[in-house]
Amino acid sequence: MKPEKPIIEQISKPKNAADNGDEGALAADSAPLVPDQPFDVPWHAEVFALAVHLSEAGHFGWQDWASRFGKNLAAASSIKAGGLNGGNDYYQIMLETLIGLMKEKDIVDPELLSALELQWREAYITTPHGEPVNLRA
Repeated sequence: MKPEKPIIEQISKPKNAADNGDEGALAADSAPLVPDQPFDVPWHAEVFALAVHLSEAGHFGWQDWASRFGKNLAAASSIKAGGLNGGNDYYQIMLETLIGLMKEKDIVDPELLSALELQWREAYITTPHGEPVNLRA
């Protein structure tokens, strides 16, 4: 039995890539789906990486994750005038989806998560503009 490829490889495979076992072969008219800058800010990459890691670790299936995220995106897009901008709002929905799934699957302690959220909020409010936000030890 062939081991399943990690989720990140499955979702980053170019659409026109040859699917004959030669992973590096691309159709002549296609280019790899690698944007110049895939994430605008570090937390965007971190939330995505955490979703991938938890899925690969078996805490939830990628299809379940993608379905929930898609539904949450659709719901948020229908509420927000003009739709989503594909930046922070997109990743905020990704984060909210991940947190909801983690709570449902009992991956995270809700009380600990609430305490951490309060600490971050306090750190954000008390950090001077332009300075990095850090939690106090």
